[in-house]
Amino acid sequence: MAKDYSKLEKEDLLKVIEKIESRKKYGLIWDEEKTREKFEKESENALPVLKEIKGKEIKTEPVKPTNILIEGDNYHALSVLNYTHQGKVDVIYIDPPYNTGNKSWKYNNRYVEKDDAFKHSKFLSFMDKRIRLSKNLLSDNGIIVCAIDDYECQNVRHLFDDIFGEDNRLGTITVVHNPGGRQDDKYFATAHEYMLVYAKNKDLAKVGHLEISDKKLSEYKFEDKFGRYKLREFRRSGANSRPQDRPNLWYPIYIHPKTLDIQIGKKSGYVELLPIDPKRIKRVWRWNAKTLMDDEEKYIEVKKDGKNFTLYVKERLDDNKGQKPKTFWNESYYSSAVGTAELKNILGNHFKGEKIFDFPKSKFLVRDILEIISTPDSTILDFFAGSGTTGQAVLELNQNKKGNRNFILCTNNEGGICEEVCYPRVRSVIKGYTTPNDVKIGGLGGNLKYFKTAFIKTTISRDDMKIRITRECTEMLCLRESIFEEKKNKSDYRIFEQNGHIMAVYYALEREGLAELKKDLDKMNGDKILYCFTLDPLGLDKEDFEEWNNVSLEPIPQKILDIYEQIYEY
Repeated sequence: MAKDYSKLEKEDLLKVIEKIESRKKYGLIWDEEKTREKFEKESENALPVLKEIKGKEIKTEPVKPTNILIEGDNYHALSVLNYTHQGKVDVIYIDPPYNTGNKSWKYNNRYVEKDDAFKHSKFLSFMDKRIRLSKNLLSDNGIIVCAIDDYECQNVRHLFDDIFGEDNRLGTITVVHNPGGRQDDKYFATAHEYMLVYAKNKDLAKVGHLEISDKKLSEYKFEDKFGRYKLREFRRSGANSRPQDRPNLWYPIYIHPKTLDIQIGKKSGYVELLPIDPKRIKRVWRWNAKTLMDDEEKYIEVKKDGKNFTLYVKERLDDNKGQKPKTFWNESYYSSAVGTAELKNILGNHFKGEKIFDFPKSKFLVRDILEIISTPDSTILDFFAGSGTTGQAVLELNQNKKGNRNFILCTNNEGGICEEVCYPRVRSVIKGYTTPNDVKIGGLGGNLKYFKTAFIKTTISRDDMKIRITRECTEMLCLRESIFEEKKNKSDYRIFEQNGHIMAVYYALEREGLAELKKDLDKMNGDKILYCFTLDPLGLDKEDFEEWNNVSLEPIPQKILDIYEQIYEY
């Protein structure tokens, strides 16, 4: 039903006009009034914090980074991360719901059906809120990858163009994930989906290359003093391979029948060879004459069969190692069937044949994209973590490449996905597991902290709100500093330490306890930071800390509230 604007006050009408004027003249527009989410109702008059579930902590290698799993709506998780990790995330990989209309995605606890008139509006609103929050988390050279298929690909691409800018689109990768094709499609059996790849700033982003698979490596079956190679005919074939297409590539090559030496220009005792195929069709060579002679020793091979000669190019393994990744990925191990089999292998003993999770991504696909866009020390975020494929991919990448990447996974617990699938999978990969066929798989090692989102009710008194959030923000501060091991717990303060880094949190408005805290910190060696409560929005009184040497100071909770005010407009 249309809104009756005649009943609005002048101030409200001005707001409506400003909103209409601010809308883009080109781009995506959706009905915001029809897309209010359940999480927005949950966070009315409340702000999110994190609470650790102590019984789910995993620690096998104390000196290694601590990985994070957050259970809760990913909007609230991203809000918390906007304080703890703003500008600290190097890579974001997400595999959001595809909005197929086949009971694949719930919006406000109800499945979005195919005939829902607002299904695209709901999806775009849902994604827009989260992508905008996640952009704040990326480092200046950060990269985000979004897996998506045809149902929403064009819309999501427009959304990313709007948020990150078209110039920062690094590529769109087509991935064959279902080689047999989706047989219930009416006209064409869909066999692929996409990965959209964007940089926060393309001038700072770096994309590496994939190592060659064992299958492709086996194709390089020849070797000489320059290394391994495979052969490819020097004569072109196919489109644009006729002399009229490329006249500079049509020329005779002269070959010595015994030494197989090659020359350009007619020479006594040499046999002329032209690029004519077995059907007597004139073709052209792959290179011009100068390039041929410059690289002849390293890249050209001549084979003789009776009186016939064939020229080959030596495609060298070392040259192909540094090739740019292509936009078409078609390895058999990228299929969703491989992802399903892997998950059953890890968790099959717990589910007794029941369906564990719909269409999990192949760990090989996630591992390969992370390999080319991350560094050995990257922080990697997946806020649609689902079954936890990204966590496993990061752990395996670390083992294979001797890295120290750490991950942050966020997922809700609908249908028990976090507690019964994602967490058990990551735990099994870290600690080891036994497959349904009784094969023991060793653990990869690592550390994990399990958090859940919780809420602090807002109050009319701003000072009371500051006191309450200070008492509840400890886990957020630990996450912000990656310091988790508690060393001291007093009524006014707590001290944490991890690998030579020390963090203290002081909760009281009164300053009497600071003297005792200072004595405790003076006994400890390492980098030190103190988060200290103050009601003053301008920060701490420096007179309280005149003799606090080698301790960084951070006021709380004003910076947290500043970020939440931007997000929630509390």
